[in-house]
Amino acid sequence: MRILKAGFALAGLLALAKFSPIYFHSLQFDDFVKHEAQHLRMQAPLKKALLDEARSYSLPVKESDINFSSSNGVFSVAVDYRVPVDLIVYNHELTFHAAGSGLLLK
Repeated sequence: MRILKAGFALAGLLALAKFSPIYFHSLQFDDFVKHEAQHLRMQAPLKKALLDEARSYSLPVKESDINFSSSNGVFSVAVDYRVPVDLIVYNHELTFHAAGSGLLLK
């Protein structure tokens, strides 16, 4: 019985060790998207900044994951991406959505 409990505890620690950094980096990236969308309102520099920041956090964000829109004087950016997690016996994919917006300059 102790071996079974130890196995479950080890599996839980392994899952925690795999998921925690991904969620932490995703939250950091989400804050970056919100901040940069308010300051960089041009698509090309913003897309480059988002891709560079995602790369620095080891998040697999591609150009096709970044979507821009503008309406009623508001500039918006949305980033939808997936992060694969290898749990040795099971591969899981986490889905994230980061969004930010800012007023368009006139």
